[in-house]
Amino acid sequence: MAPRHKNPSPTEADSGSEVELNLNFQYTPSASIPQAMESIDRWKSKRSEIQKSIEKDFIDRLSALRNEMKARFEDESQKISDHNKEQLQRLVAALKKRLECEEKISERIDSLRDDCAHVAMLVDAVYAGRKEAASQSARTSNSNQLKN
Repeated sequence: MAPRHKNPSPTEADSGSEVELNLNFQYTPSASIPQAMESIDRWKSKRSEIQKSIEKDFIDRLSALRNEMKARFEDESQKISDHNKEQLQRLVAALKKRLECEEKISERIDSLRDDCAHVAMLVDAVYAGRKEAASQSARTSNSNQLKN
C-alpha cells in the first residue's frame, strides 16, 4: 500500500494567489485581559481556599477517627483490665477458701491423731490390766494347786 498523502491546505497550496494572509504581529492588550487575569486570580484563590478547606476537613476527620480509635482502645483496655482484676479476685478467693479447707482438714487430722493416741493408750492400759489380771490369776491358781 502506498502511504497516504495529506491534502495541502489552501495557504500551503496557494502561497501567492487568492488568499491573503493577514499576519499582524503587533500586540495590543484589550480591556478584557486584565479582567481575565483577575478572574484567573480569583479562581486560583478560590481553588486554594477549597484545597485548604479539603485539607482541614481531612485533618479534622483524621483526628476524629484517631480520637475515636484511641477512646475505643482505652475502653477495650479498661474492659480487659477489669476482667483480669475480676479473675484475679476470684482466684484469690478460691485460694483463701482452699487454705481454709486445708487448715480444717489439718485440724481434723490432728484431732483424730490425738483421739487415736488416746485410744492406743486405753488399749495398752486394758492390755496391761488384763495381763496383770491373767498373771495374778495364774499365781492364785498355782498357789491353789500347790495347796491341794
